[in-house]
Amino acid sequence: MDDDERAAIRSEGHDPDHPAVPQALDQVKRDLRLYRHLAWTFTAADLDGSVVPR
Repeated sequence: MDDDERAAIRSEGHDPDHPAVPQALDQVKRDLRLYRHLAWTFTAADLDGSVVPR
């Protein structure tokens, strides 16, 4: 876990040294890697009129 990740976890009110945090972070990274191809398949029509924040 790098310094930015630790700071983000602290800013959410959690302890980055808690044993569950690295496990959860690894799971999120695995999920993002697994579904990374989906980000390129969405079009404006898929958003059903929802505005994507910039």
